[in-house]
Amino acid sequence: MPRLTFSFLHACLFLLCGCSLLPAVVSASQLSVVTENLPPLNYEERGNVTGYSTEIVQAVLQEAGLSAPIELIPWARAYQRALQQPNTLIFSITRTPERDAQFEWIGALSNRQIYLYKLKSRTDIRIKTLSDAGAYKTGLVREMASTKEFLRKSQLSEHVVDYAPTDESNMKKFLLGRVDLAIFQNWSAAFLMKSQNRAMDELEPVMLIDGNNQYYLAMSKNSDPDLVKKIRKAFEKVQQSGLFEKLRHKYLR
Repeated sequence: MPRLTFSFLHACLFLLCGCSLLPAVVSASQLSVVTENLPPLNYEERGNVTGYSTEIVQAVLQEAGLSAPIELIPWARAYQRALQQPNTLIFSITRTPERDAQFEWIGALSNRQIYLYKLKSRTDIRIKTLSDAGAYKTGLVREMASTKEFLRKSQLSEHVVDYAPTDESNMKKFLLGRVDLAIFQNWSAAFLMKSQNRAMDELEPVMLIDGNNQYYLAMSKNSDPDLVKKIRKAFEKVQQSGLFEKLRHKYLR
């Protein structure tokens, strides 16, 4: 009897130790979804996250049989979480060569055109090349691809740029004259001006910074492969459903 008890205890210890050595699997219930304030793609209205991209992501989650709250946080925080935390969905994120290997790319959400803007009333500002922007203060949002593209192309030093946490705060500073120039996606600029009860024709696009990339839904690289596969399959079904075009008419026209 003692020998049987001893063997049983050893077997239990072996199973416990063996289980502790197995890699931790993050369940679908721990799915995290993050985005930023980038209207009309993703933004908050009456306490709810909404927008063109948001409605697509909600439809994808429903199709995949998944449920997770969408957190709207500053882009730098959203981006870092998606880089570091497994099973994290992020949108609307620009797919760039430097980011390509850092995420699992689920699918393209929309086209993207980024402009450098000035107020039309600022006739003193003259921009012929990006290097001319060095004579003025430019408003940018931290960790956004458009910010990195602009700084790479213009080669401007840090002392002539002013960072904001969101597009909305960047627009407010721009309209108050705290910065001379600002970078915005064209749809976002129009939406933000409308929300401020201002006319879009008060802005003048000085230069197209980027018109070749797209906004995507992506997932952290170290996510559960089965979960990534399920979300990709759901995205393809939503894409074929005609919802994208319906939402373009609702938000982007």
